[in-house]
Amino acid sequence: MRLQFRLTTDIGDPQFFGGGYLNWHAQKQGQVPRETEEHAEVGAALSLVELLTGGCTTVMEVGASGLLLNHLRSQAEALGLRAYLGPGYRSATYYRDDRGVLQFDWDDEAGFRGLEEAVAFIKANDGAADGRIRGALFPMQMDTCSLELLEETARKGQELGVPVQSHVGQNLLEFHEVLRHYGRTPVELLSETGLLRPGTILGHCIMVSGHPQAHYPDGKDLEMIAAAGAAVAHCPISLGRRGMHLHTLSSYVEQGITLGLGTDIYPMDMLREMRAAALLCKVASESPLKGTAGEVFDAATLGGARALGRDDLGRLCTGAKADIVVINQDALHYGAVWDPIRSLVDCGVAGDVRTVIVDGRVVVEDGKAHGVSHKELLERARGLALASAEAYALVSWDGKTVEEAFPNAYAWVDALPPEYAGEGGS
Repeated sequence: MRLQFRLTTDIGDPQFFGGGYLNWHAQKQGQVPRETEEHAEVGAALSLVELLTGGCTTVMEVGASGLLLNHLRSQAEALGLRAYLGPGYRSATYYRDDRGVLQFDWDDEAGFRGLEEAVAFIKANDGAADGRIRGALFPMQMDTCSLELLEETARKGQELGVPVQSHVGQNLLEFHEVLRHYGRTPVELLSETGLLRPGTILGHCIMVSGHPQAHYPDGKDLEMIAAAGAAVAHCPISLGRRGMHLHTLSSYVEQGITLGLGTDIYPMDMLREMRAAALLCKVASESPLKGTAGEVFDAATLGGARALGRDDLGRLCTGAKADIVVINQDALHYGAVWDPIRSLVDCGVAGDVRTVIVDGRVVVEDGKAHGVSHKELLERARGLALASAEAYALVSWDGKTVEEAFPNAYAWVDALPPEYAGEGGS
């Protein structure tokens, strides 16, 4: 995933409104890169270790495959993390036809089978690891789930008493596809299915009525979210790379919407996410008084906890879990520190985290997760990414290699021109 999203940065497709996320994921019909046990093991470890050492005590993985899910569950338990997990499911997948045009491959039965598997996973795992492993339902995207699948998800979520999260308003393609297909915005469709309620988290939720990029001035999406008590998971860096932003973070907060922060994809650094959220809000608002350090710090702590319905997380107080993060602000890039919260938002990076305590147990010391070789993990991840890149041409709709489809920022050269070569031409 890190390789895929890093390659698509700066490279878009007009039919996706320039957003790069489908450049890699929409490939030839039925041609999906095979996930191996090693991919799942290393991917789970890399993600969880990066999040944990960056100060995240509770993580939520949205819609992992079954293979990845098993490794996330076992490794979260071993690392001492708190995790909300469940398999993703949907009624349709994306692919490109022989002209490279995006198509939806609908299979309603597959969607309901996926929901059944998700329910089974929750029943088997919710409450494991002394309550640190919890279940959740993840219908993947609003444009890939049928109305009936969303309605059944609403019923199952109520029965099980678990959170539900889906990608809602994550890009222009989805927003207008849902509007064309149902005559509703994604938020309105979510409301119609019974899913717009407390315990439901709207992933991204950028493209809503009234957003200047959506060109849909009518509607009251934000008012509906606030009134329903649903929450929004905002991932500013991921969507900022695609030229999108909340309009605006401060407006969501002022509406009374529960807003949490996520990383979505690399770098999995919540401190950078706070800074990006603040800066994008100031630019989108055209006001230096919006997107305050307090707003984004609350989103990264209390907002995420409230989205999960957890008053015992995201704070230090009597009755809360003993989750504590120690951050070094003596690093050179902080300079003089007056307000530690504003300094953290302005200057902090994940590498500043020195100690992480989850449920009173120290799980990170001196920036390292217990029992993990960071160097070995990184080397394995790089090797797997290289192999995935080399196999890209086998699944791409036009047979292009990864170098042809996603050229580097600067072209590689095999040798220096003669005028730059040293003595002996080397």
